[in-house]
Amino acid sequence: MPITVTEKAAREVGTLLAGQGKAGAMLRLWVAGAGCGGLRYGMGIDEKEPEKDDSIFESNGVQVVIDPQSLSFMDGSTVKWVDNAENSGFDIENPNPPPVSDCNCGGGDGCGAEDGCGGS
Repeated sequence: MPITVTEKAAREVGTLLAGQGKAGAMLRLWVAGAGCGGLRYGMGIDEKEPEKDDSIFESNGVQVVIDPQSLSFMDGSTVKWVDNAENSGFDIENPNPPPVSDCNCGGGDGCGAEDGCGGS
């Protein structure tokens, strides 16, 4: 399954790329790590040539590039733009179950780095 970008997120990506003079760049996604709360994601503007084993998807005019290991966790995910009273920004909706964690602090999403779980 591909990685998709909603129309609203695609407009925001386009605005961001145009504002930085990087209209031909791609959006790179990756898994930045895992903790008690599940996976953490990274995203950035990528102007380099993709690696030979990267996957490239096009969605609503945005080219998305992702490495194979990240794709194995993020396959079928959707990049969305969230704009509400609490915050605004990109969000990744991942339909896949989170990987099994060996975290045993019992703190769930709220466990802290001092517990060895990588949370805040």
